Amino acid sequence: MEPINYRERLENIISENKRAIMLLEQNNYDEAFSLFKKLARETLPVQSLNNLAWIMLREEENRDEARALLEQLLVLNPKSSFPYMLLGEIALHNKQYDEAKHYLLQALSFRETEEATYNLAMAHFQLGEFEQAAKVFSRCDGDSGITQLHEVVSWLYAGHIDKAKALLANWNDEADDYTGAIEIADVYIELGCYNEARVQFEKEWNSCYAPYIVSRYAYSLWQLEDYDACRAIIRQAIQQNKEEQTDEQQRELDEHWTAQDRDECIIELTEQLQTLETLWRSLENGVVPPFDYDMYPNGGCQLFGCTQHVHSEYEEVTRGEIR
Repeated sequence: MEPINYRERLENIISENKRAIMLLEQNNYDEAFSLFKKLARETLPVQSLNNLAWIMLREEENRDEARALLEQLLVLNPKSSFPYMLLGEIALHNKQYDEAKHYLLQALSFRETEEATYNLAMAHFQLGEFEQAAKVFSRCDGDSGITQLHEVVSWLYAGHIDKAKALLANWNDEADDYTGAIEIADVYIELGCYNEARVQFEKEWNSCYAPYIVSRYAYSLWQLEDYDACRAIIRQAIQQNKEEQTDEQQRELDEHWTAQDRDECIIELTEQLQTLETLWRSLENGVVPPFDYDMYPNGGCQLFGCTQHVHSEYEEVTRGEIR
């Protein structure tokens, strides 16, 4: 009796779309990509165009091609949030925030998802609609994580200082989503809470000597008029930088760490050292190290037929089995 080929049997009963996803999950990328392109070329429905666009965005990192595919399927009036979520995310990457908000609101009209809600809040923030951004961030899941910190900063920029302080006062460093103490300290500085900032910086100080962090920590100590402590952390950071340069000079070269890699690293460390060595004088001259706060779009899976994330195929979605 011939052995049963279970893979062949499985492939005979699942859709070509699910087979492409299965190949992707098995790291057979070239075969999966080829099949996704074949489906988009031969069928051109919402599902195949959307899934190929997702591949172009996530795997190929080609936002322009992904956007072109998604715009092509919009004329089909898709009955799913997926294409609109992807278009909203691409618009955020391209800093087209009004367009992002338009698409993300369309996505949310089908159902509320974590990714679309977060990205909509980010669009509001980038448009200067800070109070609305805070309210939308508050709808996202998570405790004491980066999303909640975005909410804090949104309330801060909206002028609701009390709300921002109240959220930080209840920050839970035992939470699964906990955002690091240095990030919390950085926001406390913007709230003018220098003692609270110092407490947070001290928790993680020896783990990071980047000039931005050093300058912000030094500024909070300067505002507290603890000049000895301020000078001490600057000296410590300078010493750490010099030791790193020595280590890099002595590091053994190989195919993964070339002379060019080493030289570029030394140049970067030298530039950082120059910044650190002028930091004390900058503080004396009244320079306030600027607050540098970034947000990045949320991705996620928008593949029709992805069993890992329990996504129905588009034909099932249109029959009301929306997942």
